[in-house]
Amino acid sequence: MRLTPERLLEKDILSREQGLSRPKAISATRSLEDVDRLPFTVWVVSAEDILRNGFVTLGDVLRAAPGIRVSQPGNALEGETFLMRGLSGNQYVKILINDVPVKPSAAAGMPIGSQLPIRQAERIEVYYGPASAIYGNEACAGVVNIILKETERPIFTQADLSFGRYGYNSLDLMCGGKLGKDKKIFRFSLYGSSTVRERTDIYDDNQNLYNLQNYLPFGLDSTVYANNPNYRANLGEGSYPKTAPVAHESRLFGINLTWRGIHFTYHRMGRTDFSALGLNPLAVSWTNPSDRVVELSETFALGFQRQRKRYVSNTTISFLTYRIRNTSTTTYIFDRLSAATFYTRQQATNAPPDSVILGRVYRQFAQGSRYTVASGLDARFESRINAKVADNLYLDVGLQANLGGGLPPAGYLEVPVEIGLIGETLGNRSALKPYDPWSDGDLETSVFSQIEWRSKRLTLVGGGSANVSVFRRFDPLIMPRGAALYRIDSNWTVRANYSEGFRRPSVYQAAQSFAILPNRIDPAFEDPQLTETIRSYEIGFRFHTKSNYRADVHFFQEKAYNLIRDGYLAKNTDLENGDSVWNYGMRNMPGLALSMYGFQGLFSSENYNINPKEKRNKYKLSTRTEFFVLYARGKEWLGEGLAPTTDVRNAPRWHTQFRTFFTLGKLELMFASNRQTSVLSKSAAYPALYQRGVTQTRYPTFRSWDMMMRFYLSNHFLLYFQLQNMYNRHYAGLDATGTPDDLLYNPQQGRIWRFGVNYNMN
Repeated sequence: MRLTPERLLEKDILSREQGLSRPKAISATRSLEDVDRLPFTVWVVSAEDILRNGFVTLGDVLRAAPGIRVSQPGNALEGETFLMRGLSGNQYVKILINDVPVKPSAAAGMPIGSQLPIRQAERIEVYYGPASAIYGNEACAGVVNIILKETERPIFTQADLSFGRYGYNSLDLMCGGKLGKDKKIFRFSLYGSSTVRERTDIYDDNQNLYNLQNYLPFGLDSTVYANNPNYRANLGEGSYPKTAPVAHESRLFGINLTWRGIHFTYHRMGRTDFSALGLNPLAVSWTNPSDRVVELSETFALGFQRQRKRYVSNTTISFLTYRIRNTSTTTYIFDRLSAATFYTRQQATNAPPDSVILGRVYRQFAQGSRYTVASGLDARFESRINAKVADNLYLDVGLQANLGGGLPPAGYLEVPVEIGLIGETLGNRSALKPYDPWSDGDLETSVFSQIEWRSKRLTLVGGGSANVSVFRRFDPLIMPRGAALYRIDSNWTVRANYSEGFRRPSVYQAAQSFAILPNRIDPAFEDPQLTETIRSYEIGFRFHTKSNYRADVHFFQEKAYNLIRDGYLAKNTDLENGDSVWNYGMRNMPGLALSMYGFQGLFSSENYNINPKEKRNKYKLSTRTEFFVLYARGKEWLGEGLAPTTDVRNAPRWHTQFRTFFTLGKLELMFASNRQTSVLSKSAAYPALYQRGVTQTRYPTFRSWDMMMRFYLSNHFLLYFQLQNMYNRHYAGLDATGTPDDLLYNPQQGRIWRFGVNYNMN
């Protein structure tokens, strides 16, 4: 029998267009492995994908990820926000840079803007599901890991310059290289970026969205805002306020150094956003363009790696500082704390007239612009060992300790005040009105272990962690996880996993809980005491062929217990004079608080058409197509005597995404579509709790289209044109805070265009 040798074609060695080559990820098991061999759901974005799609912010990346809903803008304290498996990603997803957490303990949630090193990433890994067994606190809905670039070249540089609509301009620079040889190799990179948007195209529905009459609580009338000195109406337009331009700025500076087994990274990240983002004009004024949140965080990480024949040890020490500058301002009118204070004082024995109570509330919360300040510090230590116990058996054990806390964002200050980490005032204490800022912190320690069996057909993963809270005295926790993957043949794989996650009540949540007394307000009177826990199951299959067709479908169920809800108002203890203490702010929902189930699918293909008449057999046309689908059902329990919701709020039942790429010579085109069905808003509780007459309980179905065009001038230079929301669709993003301070819906940006040039020598 004569064997006919196979011919090696150009597509077998082509590297630039192999978008479906086997991606690797470290986030699922803390070891670098092929995603196809993992029994977990991981989506990986490569550096080429980041350029090809024009991603600038982490929100851009997650907007293209399967089944993740993103709001751009979101709110002032968190920037861009996202929803993952029914939970707020800024709060319930662990965000890391090079496997090191970067969310401040004192922050409301992970701040997301253009200040994160997205263009500097070699890849970005998105892990779906709880991962507290290996990452500890807050890894409830998933993990996002930004892995920075390193090079094998002596020197490399990249630069990106773009400008666009509404005064948008962005500059991104990076340079680095490699020195030495053998084991004495020194790798370095320095990078920075600046992104500015002079104003934001937010859809302005004057008939509904910015009508102050639609936000009046407790049956109040227009005197609530008409007599407020901070209210500025447009002349002749009744209750419609003036609006200022909504600007944004982000800055980044970073250093990434590696020498032998020592790794050092430093990031200085700044973000500035308009204070009123996502909030209604009765709560805060949209008039003053100087109202803004100015935020700065710095991260330092020093890692040590020691590699031996049968084990690798990694030790990392990191520090994270977080500040909101004390010049950050907000102009309040009648926000939810003002409304709660008014209502409780109205219910008091021998209460004065409403006009008198309103005047006192104005003086307490809304007399001129008010200042916000925050400061936080996190010190983290992690040491782990990954050992090869036998030919197919691997053991990963480690220890984590995180000392974090500080002063979470505290507003309503009448003048700028410097406040330290533990709440001490570096100045005039008389400026601390209407209440003293409250700070706290905790030392958390976790011991984790994981054992993994890897054979040609079977992968088994099992392990867990034990977590202890030292200062705040929460109950110790055990977080298990287990998973299995079986390769039926070279094309088909089945997998299943179970995992748990947890989130301790944060310092921010405690500081946003108040006791409202007749003559004063005390923060952190009854803060949340229960730990939120998440349980998740997945079962699914993967299919892929050598002809570059892939499918990954899985079914999931997720249950969340003791979730913390914001905006409750309840009477508590009677005082001696017959009046009552009212608790306002954050509260745990005891027992099951969210249940969600559904399926998620990913289908992709990559095809090449070759013109055999060409002498060099060049590719005339190549295509790549991705289709994502998510179907999810569930409900939430809101407490306070409210009936369960019919859906998980802000989560669509059907979420479909489509992306296709065409490459023809030096020209590349990308088209993307994102469709989300109607969602239930978080205002479902407002009519009962706040007696609001107008709410928008559901947001309609929408579809948006994006386009990206790139033209290669050479192997290193390319020009690009990006068009987002091509058809200028008006649609709602995620609710900004989930409280009555929110707009009826959070309007997203309309049509945006950007031009740019990219240089890359790597």
